Amino acid sequence: MKIAQTWIAGLVGAAWLLSTAAAAQAPTRRDIAAPPQPTGAIVLKTPGVVAGPNPETWTISSSDNVPVVQNVSVPTLTPFLPPKGKGNGTAVIVAPGGAFVMLAMDHEGWRVAKWLQSQGVAAFVLKYRVLPTGPKAAGLEKMTASFADRAVLAKRMQEGVTLATEDAQEAMRTVRAHAKDWGVNPDRIGFMGFSAGAMTTMNLVYANDPATRPAFIAPIYGGLSAPARPIPNTPPPMWAAMAADDPLFGKTDFALIPAWEAKGGGVELHLYEHGGHGFGYPGRPGTTTLQWPTDLLAWLKARGLVAP
Repeated sequence: MKIAQTWIAGLVGAAWLLSTAAAAQAPTRRDIAAPPQPTGAIVLKTPGVVAGPNPETWTISSSDNVPVVQNVSVPTLTPFLPPKGKGNGTAVIVAPGGAFVMLAMDHEGWRVAKWLQSQGVAAFVLKYRVLPTGPKAAGLEKMTASFADRAVLAKRMQEGVTLATEDAQEAMRTVRAHAKDWGVNPDRIGFMGFSAGAMTTMNLVYANDPATRPAFIAPIYGGLSAPARPIPNTPPPMWAAMAADDPLFGKTDFALIPAWEAKGGGVELHLYEHGGHGFGYPGRPGTTTLQWPTDLLAWLKARGLVAP
């Protein structure tokens, strides 16, 4: 499973910067207890899944105060279904980000799903497999430090891409298979993701498998430069959002947009002036990224995916 090399380069650069910073200062990541988690997670039957040697553990960084989970080796899908009679038949699978080594399950997953659920959309949070690290914060910091070797890092990132995409495909198959049970129209299942989750979103389209192709996509602060892989004909409509000051992907020519349109796919892009990378839901305070849920909802309404 290949992905645009410019996106891999962005992740490699970010991880390399993290590794050099970690070498120059005291550790800033610490272990935390697992936060309260939604019930009803479904274990996905992705082929070839083997439970890893290290348990899932949660950590938090003093730089962003975002709780993340690492060592995810068994993928799950957690439904957030609207109350009976309140659903509109549209579904969205949500993939958090975390550079394929951890997952920001809260502000890029559960909170997003709860908001979609409140709009009558059946939401499903995908906890996909990530690259294994040692236990706890020390294990993650040790792995990050090893990222100083960019060649090794690029290889590991590609491995992470493969795991995430396989789990995303299984998530699409699962929601389609249970669409009737969950009050979902199988032709109105979309996929959205943040950062690494946005890359995973794009890979579903590039795979061009009718069984796992989403009806619409919403990549948020993922790469939007020229695609390194062919875009399939008539790709699904795309709603994309990014901050212009995103240090990873903000400085780009946005060449993906005309390339997408040339293949017959509609695109709506929201470029917010400030917000950086990882603003999640509901957006970064003090910036117009707080508007992104409203902007996405307006797009879903305009396409008839959510009732006006």
